[in-house]
Amino acid sequence: MTKKQISCCDEFDPDSLSFEQALERIQQSIQPIKGKKNVSIRESAGHILAEDVTSPLNIPPFINSAMDGYAVNAADLPQSGEKTLKITGKSFAGVPFEGKLNAGETVRIMTGAVVPQGADTVIMQEHAEVINKAGQAHSIKISCGHQAKQNIRNPGDDFFAGDTIIKAGERLSPAKLGLLASVGITEFKVTRKPVVAFFSTGDELKGVGQTLAPGEIYDSNRYILFGMLQKMGVDCIDMGVVPDIKDEIETTLKEAAKISDMVITSGGASVGEADFIKIILDEIGEVGFWKIAMKPGRPLAFGHINDTLFFGLPGNPVSAMATFYQFVQPCLGLLEGETVS
Repeated sequence: MTKKQISCCDEFDPDSLSFEQALERIQQSIQPIKGKKNVSIRESAGHILAEDVTSPLNIPPFINSAMDGYAVNAADLPQSGEKTLKITGKSFAGVPFEGKLNAGETVRIMTGAVVPQGADTVIMQEHAEVINKAGQAHSIKISCGHQAKQNIRNPGDDFFAGDTIIKAGERLSPAKLGLLASVGITEFKVTRKPVVAFFSTGDELKGVGQTLAPGEIYDSNRYILFGMLQKMGVDCIDMGVVPDIKDEIETTLKEAAKISDMVITSGGASVGEADFIKIILDEIGEVGFWKIAMKPGRPLAFGHINDTLFFGLPGNPVSAMATFYQFVQPCLGLLEGETVS
């Protein structure tokens, strides 16, 4: 009796890998691509850091206030009742108070401003009663209950000079760019972006702008792939539409593998008479797997052509997107050198 051929519509295929098995097999087969380059901070968003970055200075670099309020010396904090302190100046962020605080005095201070010499504590402005004379803030009245050194940020509270602030393998997000800028670093090494060649297969496919004959449709998958790859910042090579001719598909696969780190096709990975991807990959490369227990997305092929990774995505646009996000996207991150938590 002839064994029934499993189709994409069947609920279960005993030859399919589970999602977890497929992802593990992919991850185990990936070696990060080689190559580093120096980039400026403005060019680096989305790249993977190639080497650890250490801070050249303490952050914060000086004793500063964590609150808007009044800088005082802890010796002037009342143990009971209230106490009045004379306002002798102001300390703003970037414009520090240049004098020295004496006993019985206070300095108006803003968040991030340098704590004046002689002060070691900050009273939040909400906890101080301002006393005006001649229309000007003259002094403040504070009550008991405050702690010495409260609302103070000391040098190195965030990190010290020499500390690693971003590790190799981390993707540079906007927040990480801000961190680099906060310590004055403007140039560093990142890994090379992967080069991805992609094409669609199918006699029925035509490029956008061409005239459709009966039975033909426009190729949407290449534009979907281009958009997803472009969003990831990889270098893309669009190799167009290849008809369902075995020799042409094989030739295109070989050419694509020579010029890229990864080849992605859409269509031709199922079990139809014109689905040649698995057959060709068996001949010119290595098939890791070609079916997964996932819907949409079962006919997914994965393997190698020499040192180039290969993904054969389904022809259905929804299946192609689902398999790209679940398998190709994390693979590209690993290929680029991104660490996995």
